[in-house]
Amino acid sequence: MTSKVFIVGSDNQLLALQRTAYDSEDLFQRLLGDHPALLEQVAGPDGQLLLVERETPVPEELDGGGRWSLDHLFLDRSGVPVLVEVKRATDTRIRREVVAQMLDYAANGVAYWPIDQLVSAYKATAEAAGEDAEASLSEFLGGEEPDEFWRRVEANLRSGRIRLVFVADAIPKELRRIVEFLNEQMRPAEVLALEVEQHMTADGLRLLSPRLVGNTERAEGAKAVQSSDPIGTVEDWLARLEATRGSSVLATARRAHDWFLSAGFDVGRSRAGIWTAVSTQAGRRCYPFFLADRTLWADLYHLEAHAPFGSPQVRQQLLDKLRALPGAGFRGENAGGRPSVGWDKLQSEAGWGAFKEVALTVKRALETGDLEALQIS
Repeated sequence: MTSKVFIVGSDNQLLALQRTAYDSEDLFQRLLGDHPALLEQVAGPDGQLLLVERETPVPEELDGGGRWSLDHLFLDRSGVPVLVEVKRATDTRIRREVVAQMLDYAANGVAYWPIDQLVSAYKATAEAAGEDAEASLSEFLGGEEPDEFWRRVEANLRSGRIRLVFVADAIPKELRRIVEFLNEQMRPAEVLALEVEQHMTADGLRLLSPRLVGNTERAEGAKAVQSSDPIGTVEDWLARLEATRGSSVLATARRAHDWFLSAGFDVGRSRAGIWTAVSTQAGRRCYPFFLADRTLWADLYHLEAHAPFGSPQVRQQLLDKLRALPGAGFRGENAGGRPSVGWDKLQSEAGWGAFKEVALTVKRALETGDLEALQIS
């Protein structure tokens, strides 16, 4: 039997709307992009989403082009990336293949999406819609500082705190069970499905009815416990580091944290560790070094967007300097990657002293935009 819904008008007349398939997947996608409110049930506690881009390229390696294309990338108010894949019920790929697709997008997006690319994509999307990107973002954030929001987006990406959403006009039971299973098992990622039925009248009046699928009580309880756990302070992270890695690693990491502060870097906490930041000559924020559980790493990929590090040759020479630190050489071959050094290697005074010199030249170069400040010819 064909499904109908009915509307009773103010004149007490009954209007029947017939359940109708979407004419095309593109139409379905455009409806979601134009009206993010349809996704309110997967938008987090605030119920709002910011569209970053439709058909977002997903690379499979650093500096790589887009091997895949995600239907929609949104951000919620907490800076959680929301990956949306849209399929009509008539598409036979809606079962297992679409799940494999989404996991490809998630695994590679978390690893290889640079935050500057997402910022640029958002601005281009807003401008294409005739909006002022900064004003729209400010309205979305309700007064929060945009730089802090984008920092949180990046931290969520790197820690895997994302939300994967399958959207269809009908969710098959096979997909529903897969979504329920993944959502119960995955931490800190969420996996959800949204069924958006379409009903229409003969003259084209459309009624859209979203329904959340797959958020079982068990998954909801587990995620609620996790989401209520705050990121914590730097001291919380250092205490956990001592408990898991020992007092010698704690001493080395604390020395690094204290030195970055005294040297004029901004320092803050993410779920994955401690970030450092520098205000660049262009008035932007750059995050050159990161303190993680096992390593200190340099984000050459992020540096690429900031003068004077746009040149691959300059980043290669910086990588060579890091790799040549006495007793504390960084590991990594890619001048657009994230070379790292273990905390044990930074315990020596020679290695630590040499690293500080390199870090200070990076800071001066970012603040001036000048290659000479980097002492690289």
